[in-house]
Amino acid sequence: MPYYTPAEIQAERDAFKKAAAQMSMFDKDLATPEPTPFEFRFEDDSRHDFENGDWEAHAMFRNGGKRGMAEKEILDWMDHTFNVDYPRKGMLFAVGNQAKRPHVWQLLGVLRADDQAQGTLPL
Repeated sequence: MPYYTPAEIQAERDAFKKAAAQMSMFDKDLATPEPTPFEFRFEDDSRHDFENGDWEAHAMFRNGGKRGMAEKEILDWMDHTFNVDYPRKGMLFAVGNQAKRPHVWQLLGVLRADDQAQGTLPL
């Protein structure tokens, strides 16, 4: 898992501030999240490698720190969650594109979707 450089973290911080400043008179003030020092990615056996653009993965990292967990402990917890728990229970990737990159498909979110057996209908 690559680290972001200080310049990349500052660019992300600036982007967060810009996004939080885009409000209408009806919006509540948005909290500006602090970027994490990591780029979270998913890889599979078919050479696909997706950056996880889901803000919730970064929020999970920050929440681990708020709980007093050490960096390695947080990363181990995240690894277990996304590579053991979610796949075992059911996991979906939300993919799409963004206005700034309309021709590039990106991993926008990771969802846990507990596998449910389909019931039968009485005939």
